[in-house]
Amino acid sequence: MPKYRILSKDELENLKPEFIQYLSSNGIDAEKWKSILENDKQEMEMHIELFSDVVLQKSLEKIKYLEHKTSSAIQLFHFEEKQASLFALKSSSVDLLKLTTLNKSNLDKIDLFNATKEYNSTRELEIFELLNQGCTISKGDLFYQLKQVFSK
Repeated sequence: MPKYRILSKDELENLKPEFIQYLSSNGIDAEKWKSILENDKQEMEMHIELFSDVVLQKSLEKIKYLEHKTSSAIQLFHFEEKQASLFALKSSSVDLLKLTTLNKSNLDKIDLFNATKEYNSTRELEIFELLNQGCTISKGDLFYQLKQVFSK
């Protein structure tokens, strides 16, 4: 059972050179892989699961910021080594999807929250779970804008 998920057929196809390198580093050449495909579905699935985990682990390690936006709420996450920081905005009168900057005219209509927490599982697993819940990867621009608001 994979730690994250099994890569799709298209994802595997796009990573074919990396998968071949993975197989080679595990002592599996083209002929042996063909034999595994034909004769040992369980071993085939195991290698695909392990490769999927390696790829996703490396990808998740690179993520530093996530965000989740709706018209009434925005959640901004920053993932550090041992903890995650969250800034959240909520409003029933301001369309937060149209918000480009925070200023005095709209700040009093928006509830702001911030929090930090240590990871319950691993950093990467928590990022993976948030991505599955609809978060998207970001560069952290709005996160830092809010950090400045909170530090005043």
